[in-house]
Amino acid sequence: MQLLFSMSIRTKISDSYKRIGLLFILFIFLSYHGYAQSGSCSTPIVIDLSGSSDTTATASGSRNGVCCSGSNCISFTILVNPNTDLINFTTDQITGASFYSINCGPLIPNGTPACITGQSTINITFCKPGNNIVTAIVTASRAVQASGDLSLRQGCTGTMSVTGLQASSVTWTSIYPGATGTYNSYLSQTSGSSTVTVTPQAGSPAYIDYKVSGNENTACSSAKSDTVRVYTYPPLTVALASSAPVICSGSTVVLTATASGGDPAYTYLWSTGATTPSISVTTGGTYTVAVNDQSTSCGPVTQQVTMSAYTVVAPTAPPVAVCYGNTAILTATAPGGPYQWYDSSGNSLCTCTSSTVTTPVLTSSTTYYVSTSYNGCPSTKTAIPVTVNPLPSKPSIAP
Repeated sequence: MQLLFSMSIRTKISDSYKRIGLLFILFIFLSYHGYAQSGSCSTPIVIDLSGSSDTTATASGSRNGVCCSGSNCISFTILVNPNTDLINFTTDQITGASFYSINCGPLIPNGTPACITGQSTINITFCKPGNNIVTAIVTASRAVQASGDLSLRQGCTGTMSVTGLQASSVTWTSIYPGATGTYNSYLSQTSGSSTVTVTPQAGSPAYIDYKVSGNENTACSSAKSDTVRVYTYPPLTVALASSAPVICSGSTVVLTATASGGDPAYTYLWSTGATTPSISVTTGGTYTVAVNDQSTSCGPVTQQVTMSAYTVVAPTAPPVAVCYGNTAILTATAPGGPYQWYDSSGNSLCTCTSSTVTTPVLTSSTTYYVSTSYNGCPSTKTAIPVTVNPLPSKPSIAP
């Protein structure tokens, strides 16, 4: 009995040790897991922003570390692009006053950019009571940013601007090609403004680099500069041609726009809504085409043409009867002229343009045709039947 009791006690003690061992292992696992994800000072969460000077990244973790003499903290190691000047830190759960610090430095209000010019790696610490999971948003940017590169046709005006500089300290100058300032005459002004216009002139080089410099108005206080490249192209010209000077009734005229200069390829937009270089028209009116190139910001060049349309009334002409071996006089009447005459085979009867014409000697009935024209538009042909009557036979004389 005593033996059984002793064995039972040892079994319970053994089970207890096993449970304690399992709990200890679980505690170690959970502690390690939470430690790795918490972003504590010894194992911060790494955020790589080195690929771009202007970018944003997010990362999540719980505030359960002790960092920079603070508790309930989360820590981030930020890899920084060489051209980045400013870093901004905020979270998705900020309530009340919240701060972050860089490299255990002074507290910075969340959402306020800090200057990190020249640093390749920094450490950000965020501390606040509680250890709930938070998502941090870290934004890297340049302190000074000029507007993007421009593509302009010669004689066309574009705008360049810069942010992050004190306007009164801003200077603009060309730095390539040629000596500094060679193409400053293309600028509306060279100092004292964050925004200037540039107008490349005829014969401009393929591109011009303009440098903008000044004193920062951000958390950084050093002198800074940036560059804008202006690509230049010859002026865009558009020629508009028609396949005929006027639109005749029932006919089609093709209008064709031909572009040159600028930066091909070209886009087309006609007042009819068509987007092809050529259109076919059948009615009179004014037709406009707007042509643009593919990259310049100068806008389209327009051309227009006014087409007149004419419907010409066909002439009237009476039928004619003649005797065998005679000629016939054909007469036509129309509101205009001149007249064109044709034989039954469609060949021109004569080079005359009058309202009357004399046929050759006729020996059989036939049909002639006549038409008229106005401003180069012909009418339909009018048929003129010509009947050739046989000569009467001579009466017989009795012997």
